[in-house]
Amino acid sequence: MNHLVSRALIEGILKADNSTKAELGQKCAKHLGLNPGPLGGDGGIDGEGIYNGKRIYFQSKLLKKIIDASFADYLYGIITRHKSEIVIILDGIGYSDGFKARLQEFPDINKFKIHLLTLSDYFNETEEFKAAVKDLPPLQYLSLET
Repeated sequence: MNHLVSRALIEGILKADNSTKAELGQKCAKHLGLNPGPLGGDGGIDGEGIYNGKRIYFQSKLLKKIIDASFADYLYGIITRHKSEIVIILDGIGYSDGFKARLQEFPDINKFKIHLLTLSDYFNETEEFKAAVKDLPPLQYLSLET
C-alpha cells in the first residue's frame, strides 16, 4: 500500500468514534485468523484463538496517542489471567519507551511472545507485522460485508 494512502487511512481511523474503532478491531481480529471478541464489554479481549497449541490474545487500542507505561500493568494482568502465550496489540500510533520498560519489570514476561503493532505496521505489512503473522493462523480475506 502506498504510504500516503495508508497515512490518510490511519488518520481517518484515529478520528473515528469508539464504536467504529471497536468494529474495526473485530475486523482486524478476524483478518488475523482469530475469533473476534464481542462489541462493547469484551473484558479486554478483542480477539482470541489457539494456533499450534498456543493461546493467542489480541487487543486493538487504536488510540490517537502513544500507549504509555500505565497500560503495561493492565496488559500483564489480562494476559496472565487468560493464560495467553502469544500477544498481539494493535495501536494507532505506537508505544512509549516507558511502556516497554514497565513490561520488562515483570519477572516472567519472557514467557509471553508479545507483538506490538501499529496501524502503519498493519496496513504496510512491515517486518513487525510479518513477524506477528508467523505466530498466527493464516490471514483471512475480508469483504466489506463480513
